[in-house]
Amino acid sequence: MPLKTRFCLTELLFAVAVVAAALVWAERTAWRQISSLRAEMTTEQIARFRSADALRAAILEFHNVWRRNIDGLNTAVRIELEADGRKIMELIETQTKKAGSPAEAQLSKEITTAFADYLGRVSKSHDTPESAASRVAEQEVETGLERLLGLGEKLTADNRSAAEHFVTDANAALVRLQRFLFVALLGLLISGIAIVVLVYRRTVSPLRSNLTDSLAIIDRQEKLASLGVFAAGIAHEVRNPLTAIKVRLFTLKNSHKPGTSEHEDLEVIRHEIDRLEHLVRDFLQFARPTDPELQTMPLEKLLRDVHDLLQSDLDGKSVKLKLELLANEPVRVDPNKMKQVLINFIQNGAESMEAGGIVTLRSRMDKQVLNGRHVTVVVIDVADMGKGIPPEVQKRLFDPFFTTKEEGTGLGLPIAARIVEKHGGVIQYQTQPNRGTTFSIVLPIAPKNEIQS
Repeated sequence: MPLKTRFCLTELLFAVAVVAAALVWAERTAWRQISSLRAEMTTEQIARFRSADALRAAILEFHNVWRRNIDGLNTAVRIELEADGRKIMELIETQTKKAGSPAEAQLSKEITTAFADYLGRVSKSHDTPESAASRVAEQEVETGLERLLGLGEKLTADNRSAAEHFVTDANAALVRLQRFLFVALLGLLISGIAIVVLVYRRTVSPLRSNLTDSLAIIDRQEKLASLGVFAAGIAHEVRNPLTAIKVRLFTLKNSHKPGTSEHEDLEVIRHEIDRLEHLVRDFLQFARPTDPELQTMPLEKLLRDVHDLLQSDLDGKSVKLKLELLANEPVRVDPNKMKQVLINFIQNGAESMEAGGIVTLRSRMDKQVLNGRHVTVVVIDVADMGKGIPPEVQKRLFDPFFTTKEEGTGLGLPIAARIVEKHGGVIQYQTQPNRGTTFSIVLPIAPKNEIQS
């Protein structure tokens, strides 16, 4: 698996793992909050908020039983009252144990003392004969009841306050849970979108780009094949008549003296015939490309030869050819054909700078995908400072017979691309308006066991 693919896969798996971890954390956090709410919202908790009402009802029921039988108490009624009294005391003790605050616990203790006093007064009223004293005892029982009911009202208020506080806390917890779930879902949505974007940029987009490039290459190869057959036939038919015309022209030039109008006309004809011959040569090279005669050589030697060959000619055009040797790895190339490619790029760069400038011929190392593998390559850059390539021209840059020059054939770049492809490399380019263009020739490094001759 290529290194870049492994890196993209690792990056994707890491993103998925992060999202999965976030989901687990969100689920655990929400579960803890829900469990906490469930633990608080129990039957016993709800019953505690109604304990004051239950206690008040039990005391009033006890008092009613006592009042109904005050004039005729018997053993059965006494036993019932004692049993009811014990139950009420147990209710009060339970309330004391489950008190939610120190104030509620203190109030429960006061109720315990008041109820014990009330029971004592009830018992005293049983033992007092019917007389004025019994009336006083009954009045004391009523007074004890009023005290109990007053304390019960306080307990009711405390229960109500505790219930309101509980509802407020529960609502706050639910709001927090709601916000947390909203943020978690929003985070999940954003993470999902991020993963989709990541997958698109890292996988789908490169595949689409590669597919587009492949289709463009296939389309260009089909054009090259069909145009090559056509060019070969035309070039072959035109070549022989051109040779005959050129021979006849040479004879006619000798019969006219230089400076005459006839001689100048013949010179123009000769120039146009030379152009036709150049076009025929390009046609034949495009239609019948020969395999390169590869030899291993240092990259520096190839670039210095090109630099020395063109420097003097470019000086006359106010163009400086700058040489930057950042790599000198051995490469397997056909020197003549590769020089032809470099000369084409350099001359195009020089022509793009009408007022002169600098063309940089540079060698460097890089790591790129070449022939389906991520390998170390050598890159030859030809960078100019011209006006750049317009977008509409970029689309047809390597199309055969497409040119923006008045005297161009439109075969220079297609021939260069074919030569580089036969060397196992590719041509790349970068361009910016009014900042120049850089053509890059990417070539594989020669095997280490091959020795420079």
